[in-house]
Amino acid sequence: MTQSVIGAVNNARELFQIEDFPGNLFSLLESQRYIERFSLLLFREDISKLSGFIGYGENGLSLICINYKRPIGHQNFTLAHELGHWLLHNGQSISDNVTNYTWSKDTKEQEANMFAGELLYPEKLFVQDYFEAVEKGFLQADKREELAVYIDKLCHKYCLSFDAVFRKILYRSRQAAQYKQIKGQIEKAIGCRISEYFEKDFYIPNEALPEYQVLRDAYIELEKRVNKLIESGKISKATAEAIKYRNGIGVV
Repeated sequence: MTQSVIGAVNNARELFQIEDFPGNLFSLLESQRYIERFSLLLFREDISKLSGFIGYGENGLSLICINYKRPIGHQNFTLAHELGHWLLHNGQSISDNVTNYTWSKDTKEQEANMFAGELLYPEKLFVQDYFEAVEKGFLQADKREELAVYIDKLCHKYCLSFDAVFRKILYRSRQAAQYKQIKGQIEKAIGCRISEYFEKDFYIPNEALPEYQVLRDAYIELEKRVNKLIESGKISKATAEAIKYRNGIGVV
């Protein structure tokens, strides 16, 4: 991990008042008046194949959009990833495609991934969890169900996807090349898919739940800003209505 990434992680921990790990970043930001403090607008929308993107407006305004059609663990990593771009590559608008999101060879993407991984699941905590798994024998071939249960517990604790934690453990134990084989053994041991064995709403998007819906605060803030432009005479009411319509203001 580079010094710039380590510095950005430390900066994020100070900015967002994170002691060990943040858990659900959405909840953390919402509790900290993030729009007012950081001039940051956070959206959650259906953005097709994209996991998320970051862009910038005038007067230091930053916009992050996360795809709510992804499981909450995936969303949480994406948000951390975009915050990595915000701190490391500020001013550069970037879209992250789900097809190359994790394994991108692009330097900026690698840095954002390292940032997200360390912010959400610090290495020192992972090492503790990994050795607990080793001590309890969860990496043995006859303990696949126990391994899955342990990983699921970690996923909820750190608000991460099953694959993210699973791959991290396999990489540490030098079994990364056996990912498909071991995952198959886990599903055979539990008798179904991982998402069907554990809490479904954590691994499968459910639009009836808040974590799989749009966020209203950003739209409220946009409407306030547009109204101020009208009051100052910088734009007409017709232009304002067009902006509101284009951005879904008043219809969420």
